[in-house]
Amino acid sequence: MKKVLVIRFSSLGDVILASSVIEPLYKKGFVVDFLTFKPFDELFLHDYRLNLVISPEKRELKTVRSIKTFSSILEKYDHILDLHNNLRSNLLSIFSGKKTVRYKKNSIRRRLLTTSFGKRFLSLGEFNVLKAYQETLKEIGIDEKNLYKPKIILLDEEVEKIKERLPKRFIAIGTGARYKNKIYPFYPEVANYLLKEGFNVVLIGSKEDKKNDNREYPDGVLDLRGLLSLRESIAALENAVLTISNDSAVAHMSRAVSTPVLMIYGATHPYFGFAPTKEEGEFLISGFECQPCDLHGKRKCKYEKPECLYSISPETVVRKAMELIS
Repeated sequence: MKKVLVIRFSSLGDVILASSVIEPLYKKGFVVDFLTFKPFDELFLHDYRLNLVISPEKRELKTVRSIKTFSSILEKYDHILDLHNNLRSNLLSIFSGKKTVRYKKNSIRRRLLTTSFGKRFLSLGEFNVLKAYQETLKEIGIDEKNLYKPKIILLDEEVEKIKERLPKRFIAIGTGARYKNKIYPFYPEVANYLLKEGFNVVLIGSKEDKKNDNREYPDGVLDLRGLLSLRESIAALENAVLTISNDSAVAHMSRAVSTPVLMIYGATHPYFGFAPTKEEGEFLISGFECQPCDLHGKRKCKYEKPECLYSISPETVVRKAMELIS
C-alpha cells in the first residue's frame, strides 16, 4: 500500500479543516500519516484512519538546519500532501525529495480583496478551503465528486462523559477569536433571547477567550471556557443543538462533529473559504463595502468600533439560529 503524509502545522481551525482529506485517503487504501504541531495532535488521539501522527513542537522546526534534519523521516512516503504551503512545509518537502502536491491557497487574490483596488477590480467569486484541500487528491489519483467535510473521531465514552457537565437541549456559543474585529459584541443579549426561547446556553472556548471578555452574561448561562480540554470541548459541541460562533476555531470544531453552526463575520469574509457549507450551517455578514478589511482580522478598524459587527442585531442572530434549528 502507498504511504501518504498530510502536512498541516497550524492553527487549530485549519488543522481541523485539513482532516477532511483523511477519509477519502483512508477509503482508497492509502496508509495515512499526519504531520502537525503540538498540541493539535490531540485532535487525532483515537483516529483509526491514521497510521501515525507526527507532532513536533514548533520550536523544533525553526531553522533551516533543523528542518533539513527533520526531513529525513519523510523519505518513506510515496506522496506528500502539503496543506499548509508555507516556507517551512515547502522546505520540508524539498529536502525530503518526495513528490509533493501543494494546496493552492489563493493567497494573493485573498489579500488583494482586502484593498480598495481589489474590491474595485476583482469579483469575490467563490473559494472554499475544503474544495482546495480536496483538489490535491486528484494529483495522486483520487477524484471525488462529493465534498468531504472535516471529521474528528471521538469515542462514545468521551461524548457520554461530558454530558454529566452539560444541560439538556443547549446552544453553544463560541465567544472568542484571535483578533477583536472578529468578535461579535452582543453575545450576552443573544444568550438572554435564547434562554427565553427555552434553550440552555453553554459558552465554549479557551481561558484567553474568557479573560478577554468583560461582558456580563445572564444567570443560567453555563461558562465552560478554559475548563475543558480540546477533546472535551469538541465532545461538548457534539451534544449541542447548534453552535453560534465568530469566524474562529469553535465553528470548525462544531463542523467536525456535524453540529450545525451559525458563523458571524466581521473583519473577514466568507470568500476566504472558511464558511460552513449549506449542509453544515449558515453565516451572517453585514456586507459593508470595507469588508473584508484584513485577511485575519487584526487590522485596526477605521471606525470607532467595528460597525460590520455592531450592525448585526441580536434579534437577527437569534432569528437565524431558530431557522437553522427548525
